[in-house]
Amino acid sequence: MAGKFSRRALLAGAVASACTRKRASRYQGWLFVASGGEKAIAVADLASFRRTTTIPLPHAPDQLFHSGGRVFATCREGRSLMEIDAARLQVAGRIALPGKPVAARLSPDGLSAIVLTDEPGRLLAVDLVKRRVTASIALPPGPSDLDVNGGMAAISIPSRNAILRVALPALKLLAATDVGVPCGPLRFRGDGETILAGAATAREIVTLDSASGRLLARLPMPIVPSRFCFNGDGGQMFVTGVGADVVAIVSPFQNEVDETILAGRTPCALAVSQPRNQLFVTNLESGDLTILDIETRSVSASVHVGENPGEIVLTPDGEYALALDKRSGNVAVVRITAVLDPPNSPLASRVRTKPLFTVFPTAPEARSAIVVPFQV
Repeated sequence: MAGKFSRRALLAGAVASACTRKRASRYQGWLFVASGGEKAIAVADLASFRRTTTIPLPHAPDQLFHSGGRVFATCREGRSLMEIDAARLQVAGRIALPGKPVAARLSPDGLSAIVLTDEPGRLLAVDLVKRRVTASIALPPGPSDLDVNGGMAAISIPSRNAILRVALPALKLLAATDVGVPCGPLRFRGDGETILAGAATAREIVTLDSASGRLLARLPMPIVPSRFCFNGDGGQMFVTGVGADVVAIVSPFQNEVDETILAGRTPCALAVSQPRNQLFVTNLESGDLTILDIETRSVSASVHVGENPGEIVLTPDGEYALALDKRSGNVAVVRITAVLDPPNSPLASRVRTKPLFTVFPTAPEARSAIVVPFQV
């Protein structure tokens, strides 16, 4: 059974491991972390793996996203989008919203955001350059999730057992589909032709035709479908949730559950490394990061990354995996090459649990994180 490891113990193991191998190149970019505990965004320099500054906000940030040289943070309690200048690392502006933001997605052009709000329920088009809401449509109360694909947005309304389809950019309601069960998380298939939504109480994934809203399939699941992630070509969707220590693999084109694979204890957040075709899964209960080979559907490695790992972020160069501890905000850094391409020795090949590269602190109650390259 995995025990509790302090940051000092994690660092000691990481340093010992780092001393035995060639120094790795560092990613030239920033890590932005939304902190509920500090009502701030913590910024770390990934070229040196250290926290460099804190950007205070009037309200706790929730979701972070990136557009050009700017980082945006949704603030539910502040009913706003906060704009951060990624070069100066300071607040650059505030966009007031008519409700509490639940989710946000960039529009296809990257110049505006589609924002879902509650109290009241609305879907908004927000011009990120002019910093204002340009269009709005009323929704039923209690919207849960939002996804955008091309000229359409999909929205789940659990209280109405409904999934809404809205045309973009005009924000025209196309139709609402009654799926018979409350749905929360949803995603478009990669080609945009179907919508997949997770129904917690029914333990199933509901699939709709995007064009007509017609119900296509109900896929029984061995877990409560909570988090979705696609592989590089969109042909496989990976799903985690409470109920079993597995990742469920859904074939979105065949509308079927293809396989379930063991993925450590309490699999949670997901991220795919396309160059290596690997799936990274944080394990809340054991404090591990489990790495799965997507092609063979087997465990490639496991790394102990802390006490309560939540989000997992990969650097765009494919060199590092960054696991954020939800409570402490510590970031455990996994050098992917060192973990997946270990030294050529019989002992290394038999040891599945691999060492950390390093650990550094950011901010407590980490809610969201993104990597932004340095501006040149």
